[in-house]
Amino acid sequence: MITMAEIARLTGVSQPTVSRVLNGNTSVNPEIVKKVMACAREHNYQPNMIARSLNGSRTCLLAVIVPDISNPFFADIIKNLEHEAEKEGYSILIFNSEYSQKKERKCLELIQQYRVDGLFLVPLRTDEEGICPFRQLTIPWLIITKHAEGVHSVFISHKKAGQVIARHMTEIPVQKYIFVGKKTDSKYIGFVQGLREQQVDIEKNLIDFWDMDKEKMLERLVSFVQREIHRVGIFAFNDVEALIVMNALLGAGVDLPGKAVLVGFDNTFISQKMIPGITSVDQHIDEMCQTAIKELLGLMHHDGKKTVRHIEIEAELAVRASSKIEEQ
Repeated sequence: MITMAEIARLTGVSQPTVSRVLNGNTSVNPEIVKKVMACAREHNYQPNMIARSLNGSRTCLLAVIVPDISNPFFADIIKNLEHEAEKEGYSILIFNSEYSQKKERKCLELIQQYRVDGLFLVPLRTDEEGICPFRQLTIPWLIITKHAEGVHSVFISHKKAGQVIARHMTEIPVQKYIFVGKKTDSKYIGFVQGLREQQVDIEKNLIDFWDMDKEKMLERLVSFVQREIHRVGIFAFNDVEALIVMNALLGAGVDLPGKAVLVGFDNTFISQKMIPGITSVDQHIDEMCQTAIKELLGLMHHDGKKTVRHIEIEAELAVRASSKIEEQ
């Protein structure tokens, strides 16, 4: 790959002048600009982004940290961020924390080494202990898909979404309820609140299933549904888990949605393309990413010194066959 020094030698122009031309300085003689740019194009000159960052120039690189790049929801987030960033002349560096705080810290170190212009973060934790290391960043950054106090955030309320799912299930109606996920999840907290608002006796009618031994958990869940004489409503914390649960239920001969109704979260292609289709919470990823790009660029323009904004995107329940009861 050709360097600035080589362009200077080939064009007979000083290296400082070549640098000014390639960095867009308008004070250089137009004829010299034409000569330098022609040489750069002919030899496919590519700027050294790291060197530019050391000189205080923009790298035109943005970074995103997600917890699980294999999850279709986060793949969709990355895809949309890349699309929106490209419109503004930026490229995206992707980092995968793999649900590990140690790996998340390593991603943070790498981002600082690459000297990107800004960061989108899907954090593992939103409490102060989880967010504190990122507060040391000298570049603009914001949280996407979640919300944290004192940090620019673009998100949907998982708690509100849980309430929406509770209302949907009680309207079907459902007599027994299952949450597949951790009880610390704000989706679960909202689900519980929503059920209570609908006068559901939580202690008698709600059970949570979560076990790192997935096979064991599914056996217990299917057994519970088969024993139960009433219709069961199952809320899985994301579409991947919903698909796993659906396969286990159908494999055991459980009728969906007659015996059990199922709702996922994220409205990925999994929920849209499966048969039966899975009801799921649509987080409006396209709107979220468009807003996040706009907000981060605004922070970059103001050197990160801007009143903290928490922008909530309204979630919507996409109802499909897994929870759609046909009226008799």
